Amino acid sequence: MIHSWLLFLISSMLLCSSLMLIQSYITNVIKLLIIQNVLLSSYILTETIYAPSMEVFISLIITIGIKVILLPFLLWKLVQFLHLSGRIEPILNKPSLLLLASALILLALILGQQLVNSMLHRYISGFSLGLANAFVAVLIITFRRKTVTQVMGLLVLENSIFILAAAISTGFPWLIELGMSFDILMGFMIFTLFLIRIQQEHGSFQVQLFEKLKERI
Repeated sequence: MIHSWLLFLISSMLLCSSLMLIQSYITNVIKLLIIQNVLLSSYILTETIYAPSMEVFISLIITIGIKVILLPFLLWKLVQFLHLSGRIEPILNKPSLLLLASALILLALILGQQLVNSMLHRYISGFSLGLANAFVAVLIITFRRKTVTQVMGLLVLENSIFILAAAISTGFPWLIELGMSFDILMGFMIFTLFLIRIQQEHGSFQVQLFEKLKERI
C-alpha cells in the first residue's frame, strides 16, 4: 500500500513535469513547479511515517522551507519584477515535445527493467519514473526559450535526483539535501542578477542573446 502511494506521488511529479514542458505562460510553469515540490514533500512525509528517522525528518523540513515556500516566492517576485507574464512558446511545437517526452519516458522504463538483477524489484519502478522525470527536465531546459523557465527545469532536475537517490539507497542523507538545496538557492539568486542585467542591457530574455554577450566578452 505504501509502495503504491509512493509510486503515485512520483507519477504525479512526472505528470507535472510533462505539463511544464508544454505551458505557454511562466505563471503556469511556476504553479506546476509548486505542485511538484508539494508532491515531493508528500513523498518524504510518507517515508518519514513509514520509516521514522531524524535524517528524513530534517530533509522534509528543508524541502518544505526551501522548495515549497522560499523558491516559489522568489520566482513569483522575479516574474512580477521583470513583467514576464506573456506567452513563452517552446522552441518545438507542443505535439513534437509530447512525442519526444513520451519516447524518453519509454526509454527510462526500458532502462529501469535492465536493473532487475542489481536492485530490489520494488525500487525499480520508482527509479524508472525518477529517471523519466530527469529526462523531461532536460527537455524543459533544452527546448524553452526563456532562461527563467530553464532555471525551473534545473529545479525539476534536482527533484529527479532526489527521487533517484531515494530509489537506489535506503535513505537520503539530510546533509546532502541541505547542500543541494542551498546550491540551487544560491545559483538561483546569482542567475536572477544575471537575468536582470540582460533585461537592462537588451530588454529581452531570448537565449540567443547569450551569444551576443559572449562575443562582447
